[in-house]
Amino acid sequence: MGTRFQRHWKTTLLPILLGLLILFLDALFAPDGREKGVLRLVFNLIILGIGTGFWLGFFSQFILPVNQLRDRLNMFFHLISYLIGDHGPILFIENGQIRQQPQSSSGAGIMVLDTASAAMLRTSHRFTRPVGPGVVFTQPGERIADVVDLRQQRQVIGPRPNEDPFAPPQPNEGPAQYEARMRRKRETRAITRDNFEIIPQIEVIFQLDARPGQGNTEFGYNPDAVQMAILGQVVNADLPLDTPARLIPWNELPAQLAAEVWRDLVSRFTLQQIFPAQPSRHQQVGLQWIVQMIQNRLTQPEVPLLDLDGRDTGEKTVSREFNVLSSRGIRVLEVNILSLRLSPEVERELINRWGAGWLAWARQEREQIERERRNLAEGAREEALRVYAKTSTLYFEALPSPNPHTEEAVDPKDQARSILLRLLRGHLMLIQNRPGLKTMASDEKKQIQDLIEIFETRAP
Repeated sequence: MGTRFQRHWKTTLLPILLGLLILFLDALFAPDGREKGVLRLVFNLIILGIGTGFWLGFFSQFILPVNQLRDRLNMFFHLISYLIGDHGPILFIENGQIRQQPQSSSGAGIMVLDTASAAMLRTSHRFTRPVGPGVVFTQPGERIADVVDLRQQRQVIGPRPNEDPFAPPQPNEGPAQYEARMRRKRETRAITRDNFEIIPQIEVIFQLDARPGQGNTEFGYNPDAVQMAILGQVVNADLPLDTPARLIPWNELPAQLAAEVWRDLVSRFTLQQIFPAQPSRHQQVGLQWIVQMIQNRLTQPEVPLLDLDGRDTGEKTVSREFNVLSSRGIRVLEVNILSLRLSPEVERELINRWGAGWLAWARQEREQIERERRNLAEGAREEALRVYAKTSTLYFEALPSPNPHTEEAVDPKDQARSILLRLLRGHLMLIQNRPGLKTMASDEKKQIQDLIEIFETRAP
């Protein structure tokens, strides 16, 4: 407090002391006597104290957006602490980032977090509590342990799009740059069952496990998820104890788990199984199956159990990766495998194999498509005939049946005219009820209407 007192005495305490000195001298040398001067001093001190407290309380309500009575009182006491130099750090956190470095003071402070930010607080010997969007009043000795971004996050590991992980050191590439390129290569390097190397970029989209709107923020704030994510951060035991990078950030875990699953699945397949010469149009094979399995193991509690050759055994098993993410308060939304890299020799072999088999595969696909087209055309033709027959004969349901007990003969011409009118009305209804026919057969519709009118006017 001594250092902070020295920093604030000129701006805060010195004017107060000068004011008190003036009041004391006024009372001491009062022209109407020292007794009245002392009474006036006491009265002025009382008015000064009440007025100072009132105006400090009044203006403290407009410094930060607080609504509850407890927060208003906290704001008043924090303002007094600030005036006497006994306050803690005042921090603004935006999009999971601290806008300025925390101050070294250990007094009670204030944090303002936007709707996309949350944090975990701690003292010198223990973690205290998670805090979310809004105004937070910290206790003496509390400081930020870590901050998190509540929005959806995207992490990509592996080689960059414009670099070749198999290339030797380049003339314009220093040792540090080459080592960084090799490190990115090792992040996603996988070996197939027949000992071929495949290196992709892996993209993972994730966020802390919270419902949208939870915690009065559109991104969702779950204090348990924030606490699990920060307290569950992994320690890299291979690095020295005093290295800041020894503690792996929570948002790097999903991509690392995706890379582990990628390596495990690729090791169960051969290169030909992953990149078949004739891909199937009706089921997932090879790379598609691997990507789907990675997605399942990071997003579902149970997944299909595979044997050592990558075949589905028909049984279910618990997803270890999903449980690890859940225990850290993390929910994975999507996993993508991007920019697959193969060694130049393997890539040439695949291209040659595809070039040799593409014509046969294309012919098979053409024959399959032609069969499907014929089946669809035949089905459509039969359906059209059924609709035509049903609609055209709809008016025959009202055709009177002949009475065998009557001796009156039916005129064949009248019977033919009646049948023809019913057929024409059925055709007219078919055209009117089908928008496509109504547009295409407008002339035929007019001819049918004319025929109906002719036969109706010539009826006996």
